[in-house]
Amino acid sequence: MLSGKFIAGLFICIAGAAFNLLSFDSFLFFGLPMIAGVAVATYNTQRNTDWRTADQVTDVMRIYFGGHLLWSCLRFWFTEMQPSGAPHPIAGPFLESLHATGIFPAIKALEGMVGVLLLANRFVPLALVLEMPTSVTIFYLNTFVTARLSGVLTGPTELGINCLLMLAYFHHYRPFLHFKLRAAPPFYRDPTAPAKR
Repeated sequence: MLSGKFIAGLFICIAGAAFNLLSFDSFLFFGLPMIAGVAVATYNTQRNTDWRTADQVTDVMRIYFGGHLLWSCLRFWFTEMQPSGAPHPIAGPFLESLHATGIFPAIKALEGMVGVLLLANRFVPLALVLEMPTSVTIFYLNTFVTARLSGVLTGPTELGINCLLMLAYFHHYRPFLHFKLRAAPPFYRDPTAPAKR
């Protein structure tokens, strides 16, 4: 009898492969990261006997988001497929101004760095925080400004995956959520901590 996790993984892989019907770029942008996420979750489950469902779901989302961001970066730097808001009267000039000021290449470089960190499972909570402003911008621009069907599908997904991953790593953010704190520079020693011997 097939388990629910196996069926879910199979469905994700089939959905990922289906992106190839739209275009090969769509497959690289969405489909391949989905399939890779299932593969990594399966591999980590085989290697770690204590791997929980939360770990497996997080693996799928982390690899999907990391692969998605890395391809977005590589596509910007190495192909002719550049994001464009033209001929939209607001999105077009907005993206042109980001290019003209040099902010857009910096955003794409950051996307690539975040993608690598997510794929390598290194500094993931920090990487997710670094990506959040871009995710919010993509969500707002695609959902409310351009409001094309592809944007309405991708904008909420971008922000949603970022938020879900931050929830998956929520315990690591708890120290940031204290209501009132005092300064603690790098060489700070907590006076209430026991002395080292």
